[in-house]
Amino acid sequence: MQRSLALAERLRFVQLGFGPGRRRRNAGVEGALAAFRELAATFAGGELSQAKFKVISVEERGASIVARAYLHARGAPQRGTVQLQSTWSMEWTPVPAEPADALPRLVKLELEHHEELARPGSGATLFAEATDAVFGADKAFREQLRPDLEHWAARIDHSLGLSLIGHEGFALGDVDGDGLDDLYLAQPGGLPNRLFLHQADGTVRDIAQAAGVDFLDPCRSALFADFDGDGDQDLAVELDPYVLLLANDGRGHFTPRARASAPSTTSLTAADFDGDGDLDLYCCGYILPDSANVTPLPYHDANNGRPNTLLRNDGVGADGGWTFVDATREVGLDENNRRFSFAASWEDFDNDGDLDLYVANDFGRNNLYRNDGGKFRDVAAEAGVEDLAAGMGVSWGDYDLDGDFDLYVSNMFSSAGERVAYQRKFLSGADPAVRSGFQRHARGNSLFRNLGDGTFEDVSEACGVTMGRWAWGSIFADLDEDGWPDLVVPNGFVTGSDPADL
Repeated sequence: MQRSLALAERLRFVQLGFGPGRRRRNAGVEGALAAFRELAATFAGGELSQAKFKVISVEERGASIVARAYLHARGAPQRGTVQLQSTWSMEWTPVPAEPADALPRLVKLELEHHEELARPGSGATLFAEATDAVFGADKAFREQLRPDLEHWAARIDHSLGLSLIGHEGFALGDVDGDGLDDLYLAQPGGLPNRLFLHQADGTVRDIAQAAGVDFLDPCRSALFADFDGDGDQDLAVELDPYVLLLANDGRGHFTPRARASAPSTTSLTAADFDGDGDLDLYCCGYILPDSANVTPLPYHDANNGRPNTLLRNDGVGADGGWTFVDATREVGLDENNRRFSFAASWEDFDNDGDLDLYVANDFGRNNLYRNDGGKFRDVAAEAGVEDLAAGMGVSWGDYDLDGDFDLYVSNMFSSAGERVAYQRKFLSGADPAVRSGFQRHARGNSLFRNLGDGTFEDVSEACGVTMGRWAWGSIFADLDEDGWPDLVVPNGFVTGSDPADL
């Protein structure tokens, strides 16, 4: 449950008075201490297990310096668990020239946003770590997946394509028809892909070798889908520079049926875009910046990456092989098609009976390709969903339950980016639109409400969903079974200490 905003109001305080006509809250040092004591009392009688304070922007405003910071805290009071997120605005005086050891002075501290979630009970979390219980007995997990990638980098020849970036994905699907979802895991070059079969007791066992899918090639994406219409889950897997398509015999054994060229594919999504009754395949192309001398130009609005590919399914041939044809240019999907794409998702956003396509791009504006009878046009700009940011993932869902599909885009929230991009000296001679583009690039995730007329409204900040850290994918899911779709946003990246980092 969410606590009353009265707590947020009581936390609002200043060290100096407000201007005329404004309310006064907790003035002076004693007022500040009282507010902090009340905040700490949230965890009274228990423990504060995690607290992080991150400065997200610093800028000059007249004679003052204004900093904004994000506070995340989690802990267990006497009964239950509590988590809070707050955004604070802090106004400071500049550092005086004299004396030499002078410090800036905090003039005002205001609470911009405060959300506090309390779960009464024993203190148990909503989700429990189950990795060892599910995977721990499997030899492939213990010997291959438990060691980190640096362990394997020291043992595998670099020429095999081992990557430390962690862009490899996975696919979920019932490969043996027992009603339980199985897991196919893509791996870097030199390490075999794994197919974990879901057992009745909740554990898994690896059957990749027996299933014929333990490829050693560099692999970043895979997808289960019924490409031949026989009722079982077939497999598409990226083995750069190709996508290999394999037929399932219904018992979890796979046989290659087609191979199509789709260089640098980083994710796959399937849909019947032309309404002919079979599933077609869209392949997002992504090449790491600086690889093969490719650099995003310009950084925040690039269109010089590897192209995405639409593979049209033209059915099964007389020899049993499948025919997949590159129809990208034919159907209009070559428009704005070199923007370092990470993910794509199909949905009929305009309710005209055919499937449209949204593409999230890392270094370029995102695409919304409207499907008009099997031909596409990029309408992202006129629909208001270009979302000039570091696009990583995309999910459709009716978050407001008004009957049409809204759009959530996962991006990269960067506190360092916000601190730098809002400085007066940053790109001081550039066009304001360029500066604004860099600032938007660091804001974080976006939620667009479908207005039902072919356009969307950006409600990201109003709904409080921008702070997803370094986000990747996302999905709408009703986690608490209250009828409203919630959002799950995975995030994180390879990290390390950098003393020169801003």
